[in-house]
Amino acid sequence: MAKRISKRIVDQSLKDMLLNLKEKDITSSFIYDLFGEFNGVAKCNPYDTIEIPANSYGPEGKRNKNKFTTTVGIWIFNKFFIEPELFDLFGYINRNIDGKYLEKINQDLSYALMEDRISVEALKHYLMKTQICMQFVTVLAPNYDEALLTISKTIEKKKNELIKQHKAELDAGDTLVAESIEKELLDYAQDILKDDPAMDTFLSGARSNIHNNFKNMFIWKGATRNPDPDAAQEFRIATSNYMEGIKRDEYAMYANSSIEGSYSRGKKTEDGGYLENLTTMAYQDLILDEPGTDCGTSRHIVVELNEKNFKRYIYNNMIGPNGKLIELNSQNAPQYFGKKVKMRMAYLCPHEKPCAACAGNFYYKLGIKNVGLTLMQVFSVYKNKAMKAFHDTTVQTTEIDTMKAFSLK
Repeated sequence: MAKRISKRIVDQSLKDMLLNLKEKDITSSFIYDLFGEFNGVAKCNPYDTIEIPANSYGPEGKRNKNKFTTTVGIWIFNKFFIEPELFDLFGYINRNIDGKYLEKINQDLSYALMEDRISVEALKHYLMKTQICMQFVTVLAPNYDEALLTISKTIEKKKNELIKQHKAELDAGDTLVAESIEKELLDYAQDILKDDPAMDTFLSGARSNIHNNFKNMFIWKGATRNPDPDAAQEFRIATSNYMEGIKRDEYAMYANSSIEGSYSRGKKTEDGGYLENLTTMAYQDLILDEPGTDCGTSRHIVVELNEKNFKRYIYNNMIGPNGKLIELNSQNAPQYFGKKVKMRMAYLCPHEKPCAACAGNFYYKLGIKNVGLTLMQVFSVYKNKAMKAFHDTTVQTTEIDTMKAFSLK
């Protein structure tokens, strides 16, 4: 099994080349030459470490004052994406950039654009570079290797033991037991593969998904819903996987899951599209008042802000001391986390056209005055989620705290 061991970059010519790197130097040829294996040997790996001397990173007047250690991959990421135009936002990002953290970067960039802290051109340049980097995956993240391709055989004994141990529950279509077995087998497989490079695609969140693609390919299909509303048993558990092949008596289950996915996508897309049109017709005459207007109402809602929910209210106006309005934005939000604030809302405005103070600044920043036409986005999300769900037919269970659900505590 391939193991990754970081090495310190000590070759001075290689170190000088990396330290003097410019954005224009980072091309596909550069990536393939630096990280590609030729005759089984690569110049270096993305996870190899390098010491960055003082005064080596950042624009003039803002360069690092102290030396620091980073990896070659993270260094190139910062030199390509961050240093040229986004230094004031992020400085130097010295951590792994996985799918989740990339979402955070994109969210921060969206806030910065809305708050005039970066230009549209800077954001466009960043997004174009993300597309350019997609071709690098062939050398940076191998899709499959022998350890991954044979993992289904490696875990077969444990899998068969669990199936035998829980045969009655699986035959009865018990989704909770099936989910428990899935988790145990997934944890077992990941523990075996550990730091195998072929797992990067799954673990990084860049493309494939552990609980969907990996599970179906190497573990089993798991719980499948019977699309027949009159079926005696709603769920059946398919124990086959695509790598070893589908068992004859489970083929119908696989076919049924495809039918369910296709039907759900078609039906829910229809429902979402209808609601989009309905919302557009119902609210197309809802228009905001001119920028800077204030009806002076004292109406408000009380909201306890936190790291998750503040996005719902961003760019709305809070009523501060002495009635002064304070716009909630990404910069001042953290100081209100855990606190209750008085929030002006558009639906509480007594005017036919909601005033700017009640409506907040979000739509004004976007240059949108006919705000009613944007309400279709609520159902557009519903429609798009239904379409994406076609590619993920896994059955998932959710544990609900009934005390919270029924407000009993």
